[in-house]
Amino acid sequence: MKGGDAMPTPDSYDRPSVAVDAVVFGVDTLTPADRKSLRQRILKVLLIQRGEPPFCGAYALPGGFLRRGETVSQAAQRELLEEAGVTQPRLIPLQTYSEPDRDPRGWIISCAFLALTRTVQLSTAQDSDAAAARWLQFDYITGTDRETITLTGGGTDITLHYANGIAAPNVLAFDHAQILRDAFLHLRKAVLHEDLIFDLMPPLFAISDLQQPYESITGRHTSPQNFRKKMGSAITETEFYSETAAHRTAKLYRRKDDSHE
Repeated sequence: MKGGDAMPTPDSYDRPSVAVDAVVFGVDTLTPADRKSLRQRILKVLLIQRGEPPFCGAYALPGGFLRRGETVSQAAQRELLEEAGVTQPRLIPLQTYSEPDRDPRGWIISCAFLALTRTVQLSTAQDSDAAAARWLQFDYITGTDRETITLTGGGTDITLHYANGIAAPNVLAFDHAQILRDAFLHLRKAVLHEDLIFDLMPPLFAISDLQQPYESITGRHTSPQNFRKKMGSAITETEFYSETAAHRTAKLYRRKDDSHE
């Protein structure tokens, strides 16, 4: 700045709109019809169906615009409540997505979050711009320089392809396929090195209820005995039992730093 020049102010610069998007994972129970097979605990992700342009009718991540006077975390919590009825999720900042052409409406950057919830119940506020919300089963497959994510449930079947970590053209709105992939890999790393898996669990759980989503997220499989040994420092037995299939019972555990009332 030359001598005598006025100091630049915020109004001297163009400013983007700020949005938030959340990749919300939860674990659901798939109960076998024959009552002889073990129940399954499957990883699901929350998508909303857009009710307004652009991408009207397309699936997208829950999210919306930042309002005056709120933080990005508060905006994410508000949008999750309005669009899907998700309350008190574990919110983890992911990264900011700022490609200039990521949104056809204009210059809009997105502060993305990874969110974890212990419930997969749904409700959508009447004044929300989401037409509907849906939990879909999430499956991730990786190969040499290639990745595939499949999202299924309730007649919906979406396949997303990635090459060298970049999403190919797909049916999700905006750049949400890329955000989804990045969030899952962040979750995978965190579950391997931290106790993040417990943010997907109810207060009390059977070992199998913990092991199935753990293996689905990490891609690492082991015997129930070795898994119990691996998690031994993080869990403790309770006096409670749960009926599984064929009237068999399973001992319930809890996270060591949680209390059960």
